[in-house]
Amino acid sequence: MAHLQQFSRASKLFLGLQAVALGVLPSLNTAAYAQPFGAAPTDLPQIQTDVRAIPGSIIPTDVIPLPAAEERLSFGENLQLQMLQRLPARLYFNSSVETTFRLETNPFQFPKKSVFINKFFPPPPVFFSQNAFVQNDFFRQLSFINAFDVVYRVLPNVTVGWTLAPKTRVFGNFFMIRDSLMHNVRLNTTIFSVAYGLQQDVPVTKRGNLQLEVQARELLQQNGTPVFDLLPAATFSYIVTPRTVLFANALMQLRGRGYFKPATREIDPFFTFGGLYQRGSWSFSGTATYVQNWREMFGANASIPVNNQSWICDFELAKRLFKQLPGLQAFVRAEPIWNFGSHDTPGLAGWDFRFFWGLRMAVGKPPLTAAINLMRQRLEELEGEPPPPTPPNEPPGTNKPSAYLMPYELTASKPQPIHNLLAPAVNDGSSLGSIHAPIDEISSLPNSFTPSNYPVPSAESN
Repeated sequence: MAHLQQFSRASKLFLGLQAVALGVLPSLNTAAYAQPFGAAPTDLPQIQTDVRAIPGSIIPTDVIPLPAAEERLSFGENLQLQMLQRLPARLYFNSSVETTFRLETNPFQFPKKSVFINKFFPPPPVFFSQNAFVQNDFFRQLSFINAFDVVYRVLPNVTVGWTLAPKTRVFGNFFMIRDSLMHNVRLNTTIFSVAYGLQQDVPVTKRGNLQLEVQARELLQQNGTPVFDLLPAATFSYIVTPRTVLFANALMQLRGRGYFKPATREIDPFFTFGGLYQRGSWSFSGTATYVQNWREMFGANASIPVNNQSWICDFELAKRLFKQLPGLQAFVRAEPIWNFGSHDTPGLAGWDFRFFWGLRMAVGKPPLTAAINLMRQRLEELEGEPPPPTPPNEPPGTNKPSAYLMPYELTASKPQPIHNLLAPAVNDGSSLGSIHAPIDEISSLPNSFTPSNYPVPSAESN
């Protein structure tokens, strides 16, 4: 009887205790739980919490180049025009640096405590038959669940590109993620990404644009094997108002073990939708991403042969701090994460919540070729149909032939001043036809006139 009471008290103690994790994180091997628990500690495989698929506290959207709010800043929110005039019109770049702190509720991505105990812990009689080393190893796993922590992150991101055509661009990208945890330092992570790709814009409506992109990149991970990703993507953006932009993105990550060997480790489709709203110095963005990771089909080649799915949402509020530095923003961001479909595998399961706060400095230069072409087109349209001014001492409403567009005689050898201003920008002579537009208009009238039929206003009349 005393033995049963002692066992009951021990069982209650077992269910209530949570040990603090010390030492090195064990490696994952779910087959360990099928082993007989009477084996010696040296023969017992370690309980694994494999986070190789998500190194440190990195989640998939941290390393996938999804649409970002800061990339939609207007031209006036970037570098000053005086600086841009010194750079080629076809060159563009986006550069940003984020420095943040964040609170994170489940950095190890573990399932709920009740689920973990029911699935991985042995019955009390078997558990207490083990020695202290094995028992402590099980308790240590419980401390990984909801291991609340504070993380310091530095994230520089640079994209440089060249405009081949008004809607076609090539680019290169580099970014780094450095995570430093205050308590669970074993999850400290450094990741480098080096990529290059091609973008093509396809206008859909006056307010909508479809951007097609393919990107090849190498991902270098601290204490991990480098991987190669091929990233085809499509993004549709729609301008609701000058202050509001909506977008949807579909991206496929084809991950391989070597350079240009995609789809040999895992295949991961990403589906993202969201929007951005700006008002004055404030901006708000909200996005939601659904991620499906397919790994089981690749067996031993996969980082971890377990499929899983995730919903990752981001809600950010940012404010420009100084008018003199339009790219400097302070922001807060809430990021809830739901993992499912992994059969409660530690490292790929559970619910996590992140709350960021920090600073972001962004500078950039858009390609100016499209803007130059648009300005040229509008100038040529204005040249073709200029508004006729009313001559001095002439009552309003009196029609005059179009030869009197300016207070002097218009001939082919004496073009309007605007042509002289535009001529240096037009090397192929495509704008010369607009010079003769008024002459053609005159010749098409029923009673043809020539410019010489009209007197030239004298200086006194002006």
